[in-house]
Amino acid sequence: MKKGNFYLILLILTCSIIGTILGNAFSGILPILSTGEKIGFGPATLDLSLMSVTFGFQANLTVAGIIGIIIAIIAYNKL
Repeated sequence: MKKGNFYLILLILTCSIIGTILGNAFSGILPILSTGEKIGFGPATLDLSLMSVTFGFQANLTVAGIIGIIIAIIAYNKL
């Protein structure tokens, strides 16, 4: 199977989302899974007379999400 960058990015995003969801679901049993940090930058507004555009990005990295990313990379290398 041909591996491409798009496939890797899709796999990493999917596994990190699933990992974060599972981490939040099992945070009552293992509280460390939902421990994380928010990274990103706040909204920046570009105001042109005709229109206004706002950009921003924020990601919430949790331990479970990082485990999901590691699993995605291992799975990608196994394919």
